[in-house]
Amino acid sequence: MAAIQQLFGELERHIKREEHNKVLALTDKILAIDPKDKDALHCKAITLIRLERYTDALTILNRPLQGKFVFEKAYCLYRTNQLADGALVIENTRKDLEASGKLPWNLRHLEAQILYRMERYQDCIDLYASMLRDASKVDDAYTDILTNYRACKAAVLYAGMESEQRWGKKLEDEEAAQDEEDNKGNAGQSTYELSFNAACAQIAKGDYTQALKLLEEAKSICREALGDYDEEEIEQEMAILVVQTAYVYQLLGRAEKARELYQSVLKIKALEVTVPAVAANNLVVLQKEDDLFDSHKKIKTATTKALGVKFFSSQKRVIAMNELLLNLYQNKFVACRDTARQLLKSQPDNDALYLILAATTHKQKKTAKALEELKEYAATRPQSVAIQFAIVQLELLLSSNGQDYTATIESLTRFLKGLPEKEQHRPGYVALLVWLYDQAGQGEKGVEILTEAAAVWAKPSKDNKDNKSNKKGGRKNTGGSSGSSTIPLTLLRQTATFKLRSHRYKEAAKDYEELVRADPSDPTSIAGLIMAYSEYEPALAEKYGASLPEMKSTTIASLDVDALEKVVPGLKREYVSTEGTRTMAAASIGLRRRPGSRPHRTGARKAHKRKPLLPKNFDPATAGAPDPERWLSKRDRAAARLARTRKTGAGSRKEMGKGSQGMNMEGGGIGGTGSARIAGREHLVAAAAAATPVPATEASSKAEESTVDIAAIAKAKSSSSSANKKKKGKGKAKW
Repeated sequence: MAAIQQLFGELERHIKREEHNKVLALTDKILAIDPKDKDALHCKAITLIRLERYTDALTILNRPLQGKFVFEKAYCLYRTNQLADGALVIENTRKDLEASGKLPWNLRHLEAQILYRMERYQDCIDLYASMLRDASKVDDAYTDILTNYRACKAAVLYAGMESEQRWGKKLEDEEAAQDEEDNKGNAGQSTYELSFNAACAQIAKGDYTQALKLLEEAKSICREALGDYDEEEIEQEMAILVVQTAYVYQLLGRAEKARELYQSVLKIKALEVTVPAVAANNLVVLQKEDDLFDSHKKIKTATTKALGVKFFSSQKRVIAMNELLLNLYQNKFVACRDTARQLLKSQPDNDALYLILAATTHKQKKTAKALEELKEYAATRPQSVAIQFAIVQLELLLSSNGQDYTATIESLTRFLKGLPEKEQHRPGYVALLVWLYDQAGQGEKGVEILTEAAAVWAKPSKDNKDNKSNKKGGRKNTGGSSGSSTIPLTLLRQTATFKLRSHRYKEAAKDYEELVRADPSDPTSIAGLIMAYSEYEPALAEKYGASLPEMKSTTIASLDVDALEKVVPGLKREYVSTEGTRTMAAASIGLRRRPGSRPHRTGARKAHKRKPLLPKNFDPATAGAPDPERWLSKRDRAAARLARTRKTGAGSRKEMGKGSQGMNMEGGGIGGTGSARIAGREHLVAAAAAATPVPATEASSKAEESTVDIAAIAKAKSSSSSANKKKKGKGKAKW
């Protein structure tokens, strides 16, 4: 007994000094004497937790001890990522304490952390809200709870969910006031963590300007709070703020600024693993298909096993998709397909994975097979818009020269029929279908689709009894029914445009009138109405012409009105005739050209002669006509050939082999006399010609005789050489 008391005395001394390894050695000595000593077991478990040996601590805490050690056990389960088991331990404790009172403060705090890691954000918000009601604003714990509470709200917005207000009117009013202060940029936060979480909420809402203000405020608060720390430690603490700032710049399209901030964070040493992983992933997104080798190294930083328990499911999903796309860019098709199929087991609702599988096949020049795969995927996910539009795109690629739209129209129509009535007449779907009909030369069907869509949206709806949407620019249709409905302006605008292009001017004018009523200041709608009226009611067109915005005086001064009147917009230049020619042609046949139709070119086409290419700084006045042989090399020009002839009579031996095959051989080579040794004879002929003048006819006959003689000599030489070859080869065995 005395020995145990002495050991406990030494144990207490080492605990105060935080000498954890010596504490473990002493607890082992005590447990060797008494294996069931509760204090020694508790001390050993706490020491193992401080040494971050959570699995070893769990082996002790799972023993049937007299004390339950609920908090220590739940904390070890939380740190070993056994979140469901940790939440169950706390829930069972709550049920046991239901009669006596609430959970202890530390267990409530731990439960909220577990719920946050499990992505049960609404339950986490409710728990933090109850803790805020019970805590005093003067207490230091209130700020920590408020920080985590706002982090949960930001996570809800990031996940695309809406938080349910279930924690009382007082807290709602406080939140509304706090949000209003944040929007004004005067949050007055006491810690940089609060400003950071407020900035995250603004990013999720899409208010990037306000988010940048809050992040800059968080940086200043952080630097001021850590004034006694080294610069390296301050940089490590502020790294997460810098990464979030770079992310906002990336969303704003300022890629170079974002890249600079990401790279500055990656240079900081001893960072918490998630911060450089996020920076590396976002840099990969910025680089896209550039520097794939560097992107491959960076994506490995974001896919280590240590990050598996630290990232949320949405973050893991984004990183996995980026890794897949990187494999696709690097043409690693097998690895890409294997990873995509593996991810589909856990993410069967992720349409992007199906598209990547089809893209790997399409990149291997197997578009028809990719289309078959997409149709198989569409059978399992018939409501997927992404898969269906990918099918439409591939069918357009496979159509003959992009002119056969039958299969595409049938595929899209089949998909739309499976949707609810208003869903299948959404403006985007209708626009695509109308475009396909227009390209296929079936404009009438396009008009029918637009009319049908307008009728569907004009039907009264029971769910929409108020007229608030009409104030936003919708087209109201009341037909004696208690309900009301609106036609989307985008659908109405494309209907009017299509009718105008199809020469249905009166119908187009009615639609444009509705658009002008909805927004009298819209110049596009007013211009469309004027174009429609000008075809059948010019007076009304002139009336609405005054509603168009005036052009600036500087713009008017720079315009050439005479030139504009001679130009027909949208036509090729060769089809635009002059005003005089057009008037004469119209008068000759007694017809008037329809406004907006293409004018026909009259008269013969003028022959255009290309100007000769001249050297730089060429002056024809002083230099005369350009040398026609200026594009030939100097040795092939007439002057060089003449010089060689004067020197040797038929080109020097140095020039043999230059130019075309046999061109400079003595005696003409191939195509000449067939001889390579006639220079001497030609010299004799030339000397005789110089001594005795000969008439032209006689000279030509002598030249022909010399040519015949030379050919005979060449033939004799060739026959003798072939005979010699036969003699040399005689008597040799051949296979």
